[in-house]
Amino acid sequence: MAAVKNYMIPVYAALIKREKRDIESLPEEYIVPVAEYLAAEVEGA
Repeated sequence: MAAVKNYMIPVYAALIKREKRDIESLPEEYIVPVAEYLAAEVEGA
């Protein structure tokens, strides 16, 4: 299992928001961190 690189989380989140990637197409280890990142943005945290 590859280590999650924190700098990639906002990059993947931006791609998802711009509909360039689907969350299911991300590497498995990034799915949950990116989903949490996007949820935090929506909640305004």
